[in-house]
Amino acid sequence: MNLLRLVIRQPVTVTVGVILTIVAGVLAVQRIPVQLTPNVEDTIISVRTFWEGASPDEIEQEVIDRQEEKLRGLANLRQMTSTSSQSTGTIRLEFAVGTPKEEALREVSDKLREVPEYPDNVDEPVISASDPDNRDYIAWIVFGTTDPTLDIRTLQDFAEDRIKPTIERMPGVSEVNVLGGREREVQIRFDPVRLAQRGITASQLVAAIQSTNRNISAGQVADGRSDVRVRTIGQYESVENVERTIVAQEEGVPVLVRDVAEVVVTYKEPRSFVRSKGRPVLAINVQREIGSNVMQVMEGVREAIARMNKEGALLDAKEAKLELQGDLYLEQVYDQTIYIDQALELVKSNIWIGGGLAIVVLVLFLRSINSVGIVALAIPISVIGSFVVMVTLGRSVNVISLAGMAFAVGMVVDNAIVVLENTFRHLEMGKPPMQAAYDGAREVWGAILASTLTTVAVFIPILLIQEEAGQLFRDIALAICAAVLLSLIVSITVIPCAAARLLRTPRTEGLAFRINRAVAGLFAFVPRTIARIVYLCCGSWTARILLVLLMTLGSLFGSWKLMPDADFLPSGNRNLVFGLVIPPPGYNIDQMIELGRRVETTMRPYWEAGELDPDTPEGQQARADLPSIPLTLWGPPDPNGPQVVPPALENYFFIGFGSTILHGGIAEDDRRVVDLEPLFARATRKEVLPGVIAFAEQVALFRIGGQSSSAVRVDLLGDDLADVITAAKTIRRQLQADFGRRSVQANPGNFDLPGPELQIIPDRARLADVGMTPAELGQAVTAAGDGAIIGEYRIGGDSIDLKVIAMQAVDQRSLAGLSDLPIATPSGHIVPLASLAEIRRVVTPIQINRVNRKRAVSLEFTAPRDMPLEQAIKVVEEVVRQQAEAGAIPLGVESSFEGSASKLKAVRAALLGDGTLVGLVGSSLFLALLGVYLLMCVLFQSFLKPMVIMFAVPPATFGGFLALALVHKISVENRYVPMQNLDVLTMLGVVLLIGIVVNNAILIVHQALNFMRGDPDNADTQRTAMNSREAITESVRTRVRPIMMSTLTSVLGMMPLVIMPGSGSELYRGLGSVVIGGMALSTVFTLFLVPLLFSLVQDMQDGLERLFRKNHAQ
Repeated sequence: MNLLRLVIRQPVTVTVGVILTIVAGVLAVQRIPVQLTPNVEDTIISVRTFWEGASPDEIEQEVIDRQEEKLRGLANLRQMTSTSSQSTGTIRLEFAVGTPKEEALREVSDKLREVPEYPDNVDEPVISASDPDNRDYIAWIVFGTTDPTLDIRTLQDFAEDRIKPTIERMPGVSEVNVLGGREREVQIRFDPVRLAQRGITASQLVAAIQSTNRNISAGQVADGRSDVRVRTIGQYESVENVERTIVAQEEGVPVLVRDVAEVVVTYKEPRSFVRSKGRPVLAINVQREIGSNVMQVMEGVREAIARMNKEGALLDAKEAKLELQGDLYLEQVYDQTIYIDQALELVKSNIWIGGGLAIVVLVLFLRSINSVGIVALAIPISVIGSFVVMVTLGRSVNVISLAGMAFAVGMVVDNAIVVLENTFRHLEMGKPPMQAAYDGAREVWGAILASTLTTVAVFIPILLIQEEAGQLFRDIALAICAAVLLSLIVSITVIPCAAARLLRTPRTEGLAFRINRAVAGLFAFVPRTIARIVYLCCGSWTARILLVLLMTLGSLFGSWKLMPDADFLPSGNRNLVFGLVIPPPGYNIDQMIELGRRVETTMRPYWEAGELDPDTPEGQQARADLPSIPLTLWGPPDPNGPQVVPPALENYFFIGFGSTILHGGIAEDDRRVVDLEPLFARATRKEVLPGVIAFAEQVALFRIGGQSSSAVRVDLLGDDLADVITAAKTIRRQLQADFGRRSVQANPGNFDLPGPELQIIPDRARLADVGMTPAELGQAVTAAGDGAIIGEYRIGGDSIDLKVIAMQAVDQRSLAGLSDLPIATPSGHIVPLASLAEIRRVVTPIQINRVNRKRAVSLEFTAPRDMPLEQAIKVVEEVVRQQAEAGAIPLGVESSFEGSASKLKAVRAALLGDGTLVGLVGSSLFLALLGVYLLMCVLFQSFLKPMVIMFAVPPATFGGFLALALVHKISVENRYVPMQNLDVLTMLGVVLLIGIVVNNAILIVHQALNFMRGDPDNADTQRTAMNSREAITESVRTRVRPIMMSTLTSVLGMMPLVIMPGSGSELYRGLGSVVIGGMALSTVFTLFLVPLLFSLVQDMQDGLERLFRKNHAQ
């Protein structure tokens, strides 16, 4: 091969190529984005509409229904879901995979512009290209004070206007939100009695203010050579402007606002709150731009926080202005990059450890430092060069892609080992280094090309999967493909060039020679023994057939028995536990805060211990005194059951908004974060929070398809909400009876407990008698309730709400006097509300969900940790089927599996098929097998020999499932080890095995063909062709060493990924165990199965040829 001669003779050219590759790789490492997980390009658009004070029914009828009517005709729309809650309506639009985000945004915007009109005071819909169910924030920051007299919630505007922009200006930050505060507003607090005395209704007061509070442009007027803009300025900019507004004329005397009302700049009623470690704070969360380097973004965020906290900076200035008796502070309580740093460091250390173990194997087998150094060159060149490919293809460095690099460490040396080992064998024959390097590389060139291309070929179908999980595969597939292809180039350029100059013909005398010969004799024993067994078996048709059948059928049966149920994605081991608390309908903010204080009583010892230095006696004593709690998650606590002492808390927060309460905690010891789940369950037990529903779980690393990657979500749909609720209650009751009350989380949370509502039904005849309309009565009632927003007020360059509200409604805490509410009529009389309308106390839904325009209730079933998602789906399907057959689910109610359940089905179908013949043929597994087989057919110019090689796959599958079962058993017995099931990333390992395990079989078959041809240039010193039995035996003898070397380097190189615990290891542990187990068992089987099967095929071919020649001669 001329290329080989060229590279051997031009070492400078090869060296320059290596230097350029390393330099390019280093530059790529500096520029490639770093993040936790790969970008998943799903097209989900959300539409959020705010209407202050509106009920869920009003939001659904007046906003959501109108929007959905226009949006349902969108192209490629897969699913449309909506949520109508107090004051807010949200629509989630999920498009088919592959739909461009920009196109979807444009179409949604165009459709919403077709909505003819909205009621007054409805804000403009906000459209965003993000999933409202899956917002993964990179940082949480609390803004608090040490001054007990300051209500930190009143600094919401300061946080919005000063703190938020400072963080948003950091490069890579896309969105910052401030939660838990009270916005400013101007309230016009009118006295209904004074209004009535002057014959003014609330509607007239509103109309007068609205007509005055306006800026009107009059266009431009020519003034000589210039055009001058003309505007009428009437918008309020001071309280005095509002107070001087003329409302009406009374006997020629103007009635001003200040005559009937007082104007106050104040704060809105609190609608949310945030508490951190028992103290009221404001919470600030940060999202990054897609494709940005999260490490650099977080560095900028931390810098911004430090700058604002610095003495004499922004916060100090605000303290001085407010004359506080304490400090304002910003504290970052959650940092996603901590997990990323730990995960990346673990992968990097695994790469070093795996590389070191691979080098130890090389030293033992080659017994030459020069040889080991030559092979080790393949690792940095291939891995560093892979970063150039990743940057070129627009990928990022994340836990998945780095895991691919770690797997590649053991694989990239395979080609180098084969070339160098064969070169070393030629040196042992006495050839000079130049000739040995050329002959060694030339002899195995075809084999390493075939093995490399088969490894790459299995990933081609994987790269074509468009589903979200397929996009996760893409990074690891590209990382391995890039490294393996580069290793092929290294093995036919760098390795022969270096070997020709660094290797020497082995000495044939001296102490070193005797030691080397003794060690070599020990290593030669195994190849000779295996070759001898193969030779003996090849002499018997019965032995060969029985052994081939036994190994193949045994592998297939073992794979079938061990194949576990599938899971979607690993949950991860993130140091963050989130809990959802669903209070009874109608609870106000004050009552929610009281619930928080009760929960904090249980949590307080743990965060107080976390505030103390663990190296001090006080800190050690506080941790030793932490109380133990029952280790119960699914059922009622058992005082006599197992106990656990949860770790100290680094942070704890409690958040309430609308009708929802969230609380979360971060463990001081991230290895024991799972122990926070029973702590949260203990803190929210029914004795502490009677009538409250509470859930808690460790936040999943991937939240594709719902709140958790391991939960089953079933949507129950129907036109009649009562029927849907009946069905949901039936299914929830059965699942909770089987798996505990915390196993099922509903959305809406209290779907079967409607909230209280007071309805005012106008008496139209009585209204006509007093000269009022229902709209005027409604406005008067609104003003007597939360108040009516009637415009904007300018203050300090910002716009805040202008609200009209009755004086007696301010700080009102009871409905007792509502029927006697004084209503001013146009005739100048004051009449009670009860005389104009009927007052009804009813109950209505506190949240209305719809799926594809049908009323819906969603149930999310979280199975025990040792139950895979596929098994959990079967459980829920069986419950739904049983209840439907029993008639407990009303007719007209449909059920559909969504979230992780539907996505698992799609990914499994793409990987393994949907159970039909057509689905199997189109699956990635079948296409990978077909691609590898057809590629080998081209390389071997035969349809039969590649079939022999493919018999190496069944033992690999058996070994992979065997290793996975062992890792699964360990994770079941040790609750601190994340549960390991057959998730879709682990499925990738099964596909990857197809391309890896055929490599050893290729070496044996390729070398046997060389011996059978007797080519002196390809089969060392053999000048004549061997018969098939001798050729196969000699092929096994000469190939055992490189096969054992490549297998051991690959297995030991990947071993740290499986056995080393730590952040991120749960992502690739299953994949690694499948690959290691498959390679190990397949190697043992391949050394016997492939030679015996190849011998059978060759003998049958020879027999057929003899028969054909005999018939032809006759």
